[in-house]
Amino acid sequence: MADYRNQSLRARDADRVDACALLDNARAEGELTEAEHAQRTAAAMRARTFGDLDKLIDDLQIPANLMASALIRPQRRNELRRWKIAIAALSTAAVVGALGGCVARSTVSKPEMPDATTGAGLASFVAAYRDHFGDSIANDLTLYPDYVVIERPSGTDDHDDYYIYNGEFKQRSDVPRSSGVEPLDMSTFDLPKLASVLAGAPASAGVPESAIAHIGIEHKTDKDPTVSIYAGQGSRSGYLVVSTQGEPLSLYPAK
Repeated sequence: MADYRNQSLRARDADRVDACALLDNARAEGELTEAEHAQRTAAAMRARTFGDLDKLIDDLQIPANLMASALIRPQRRNELRRWKIAIAALSTAAVVGALGGCVARSTVSKPEMPDATTGAGLASFVAAYRDHFGDSIANDLTLYPDYVVIERPSGTDDHDDYYIYNGEFKQRSDVPRSSGVEPLDMSTFDLPKLASVLAGAPASAGVPESAIAHIGIEHKTDKDPTVSIYAGQGSRSGYLVVSTQGEPLSLYPAK
C-alpha cells in the first residue's frame, strides 16, 4: 500500500479521519483488538505525514467506501503534489488562491461523517466545527453515533443558538441558556487520550458487548469541563466521567 516517494507528504485532517474510519472498520471486522484499535487511533490523530498513517494501516484490509481516498491511493497524492508545483509557478496570489480551492474540491472527496461517539468521530466533528464557525467555542455538546446536538453562544447573555450536526450544521432555534454554564473550548481537548477512553468505554462501564449510546460534554461554573460517556441499553447500562484531557474522574458501572 505504501508509496515511499510520498511518505513525507503532510497529512490533512481528512486523511486522519479516513485512517480512523479504517481502524474502526478493522475493529468491527475482528482485525484489531480493542487495545490495538485504541493505540492506533491515538497515533493516527497525532500523525503528521502519510508515512505515519501508512504504518498504522498497511496490514489492514480496505473497505470499499475508502478505496478512493487519498490515504489509500498513492497516485492521488502524486496528483496533489503536481498541482502544488504547478500552482507555485503562477504569478499572482489571486490565481493561486482560486486554483487552490478548485484543487481541494476536485481531488478530495468529502468523507462521510464517522460515528460521533468514536475518537475519529469526535476529531472529525471538532475539525468541522472550527472550519464552519471559525472558533472552537460551545456551551454544551451531546454526541450520538449519527449526530451532534450543540448549544453555541449567540451573543446574548441569556440565550444560545441550537444546532444539529450530521455532516452539516443546521440551526434549529435559540434556547434559554442553562444556569451555571461556562463556555467549552474544544481546542484544549486532548483528542488522542479521549479516543483511547472512548474505545474502552463500554468495557469500563461494565457492558463490553455494547456500544456508547451518547456523550455529554459540559463546563459547569467553578469546575473543570467534563466528558460523561454513557454505554449500554436500558437496565444494562453504565457511565463514566473523565476530564477533557482524558483523566478519569468517576465510574458508575452497570450492575
